Amino acid sequence: MPTSLTRRSFMSAATAASGMAVLTALSGCAPPPARASRLPRQLVWSTYGVGTGTYNDLAAVANTLTGHMGVQVRLMTSDTGIGRLAPVINGTAQYARAGDEYYYAFEGDDEFASEQWGPQPIRQVWSPPGNYGVLVLADSGIETVSDLEGVRYPRLVASTSMNRKLEAILNYGGLTGSDVVPVDLTYGEQIDALRTGHLDALYQNVVGSNIEELASQHEVRWLDLGGDDSSRYETWEELAPMVRPGEFTGAGMEDGETAVNMEYSIPLTTLADRPAEEVSELVRGIDEHFEHFRDATPDAESFGPENVLLDPLVVPFHEGSVEYFRDIGRWTEDLQRRNQALLDREGLLTDAWPGFWESHAGDDDAARRWKDWKRENLPALPEVQDIDEGGQA
Repeated sequence: MPTSLTRRSFMSAATAASGMAVLTALSGCAPPPARASRLPRQLVWSTYGVGTGTYNDLAAVANTLTGHMGVQVRLMTSDTGIGRLAPVINGTAQYARAGDEYYYAFEGDDEFASEQWGPQPIRQVWSPPGNYGVLVLADSGIETVSDLEGVRYPRLVASTSMNRKLEAILNYGGLTGSDVVPVDLTYGEQIDALRTGHLDALYQNVVGSNIEELASQHEVRWLDLGGDDSSRYETWEELAPMVRPGEFTGAGMEDGETAVNMEYSIPLTTLADRPAEEVSELVRGIDEHFEHFRDATPDAESFGPENVLLDPLVVPFHEGSVEYFRDIGRWTEDLQRRNQALLDREGLLTDAWPGFWESHAGDDDAARRWKDWKRENLPALPEVQDIDEGGQA
């Protein structure tokens, strides 16, 4: 295994290599005194690129914390999964609102099944729900997922998690990746590619300035993923365990119009060793000042404490967040059991990884073998059954 210095050097190189680690100051004015000494005067958060709904939401939260708590929050952006998560691992950023790479890093899967990575002590901090799906132009003739056969379909560069969801969506319509024409591009390039005819469908958050602009210029359609046929979702647990079907209304839809697509969280995350009192103070600040940013973006409402998505739970919550969820009555015995099981799983993964890698270093099939090892050697995680009145665990 590499030394911590080697790992830090690698992560710094990975961040720089993304070419998109742009540090953006969110407020040029002098902040008021910090409300509590438990929060640093300055924090750096990494996330998606400028203009995405994820970035806009986080910018609204960050501006509010700067203005009302005296905490200067700056955003570091990247269009790749590793580019978003590496800054937290190497200490350049303290928090990340990344994609599902938070899950794959915790598990040590896929691109994280390497000497430089392996399982990482990732913790969820705050998990606003969001809806994501496949959008097409209304005049494309594509009305259902099964109509995607033979079309140009995104294969997103350095975004394993989204590509798995894109595969799961095809499976919903009885298709696989071999039934479409893959187009390699980044997440942020999709809208222009659809506009210029280089792409027939794209995968996006249902809100955000970029997608709203597209819908204002072209009539669009979100492909519905609803229905009572459970066989349509058979591969979702394997390909996207953090996802569930969810109803939404989004860009390009009429008032009162809804559809079903993928609901999941792009959570704010950190490392296990982040101070519990800091994390607790941060989430309390998000709650207490929610009224100041809840209308700032179409999706900022999802940051409300009653909306936080606690299930599916695939990566443990930080102890500071758990303390807060207990205080507001959102933490259940089932969630505690699941969270503890994930912490136990992390210990088993951490213990097993060095020996596994020593035996499989240089093996092109190491990522698959690691998944096989986990399936054969780790206990099943308990299900979360206790659901609150809002339909969330």
